[in-house]
Amino acid sequence: MTELTTEALRTLPPQDLAELLPAAVQIGEVNGVVLRVADTDLIEVYFAGRISVYSTKVLEIQPVTHPVARAAALRDAVEALSICRQVAIQAHADQRQSHIEVLEAIRQYAVDRHEEGEICRGGLEDFLISFGFVPYESRVRVEYTITGSYEVNPGNEAAAEEDALKYLRPDLSGLDDVDDDTSTYEVSGVQVSEA
Repeated sequence: MTELTTEALRTLPPQDLAELLPAAVQIGEVNGVVLRVADTDLIEVYFAGRISVYSTKVLEIQPVTHPVARAAALRDAVEALSICRQVAIQAHADQRQSHIEVLEAIRQYAVDRHEEGEICRGGLEDFLISFGFVPYESRVRVEYTITGSYEVNPGNEAAAEEDALKYLRPDLSGLDDVDDDTSTYEVSGVQVSEA
């Protein structure tokens, strides 16, 4: 296998140079790793705890031939690349989440303008379709009044009234498409009398 030297770095065409990489090299007194060809005369190097781009015309290197030193240089470079990869993955996830939030804010802005009468329904639908947003579905509010009665045994009026005010509520579980977070009710007008 050909060792990567300064001469090889400067004379090999990029495709041939790429075949020798990654390569552990000594730059001055410190070991590093030439990671990849970045451009025609630029290479990416892990050196002195950083990943940087250097010109092949100015970089002076010597191959690291001792197996233990070579393994240590490659291990350090892999660890640095792993950290960079994790940082990049997190940055991408953060950017993606931010993008999702901005798109949702844009959609909500258009929906709000429609609900306030500034944008017609057709205009809103055209906008949402054009940009691949979730279609707008108008909601229907159902207001209701329920009256009824029940008897309690034994007949303690104060306890019956307290229970009614605390625990009497509508059961919406049998209804379709109810957004439970929007359900409101108030128990009032409880009258307790002997049956």
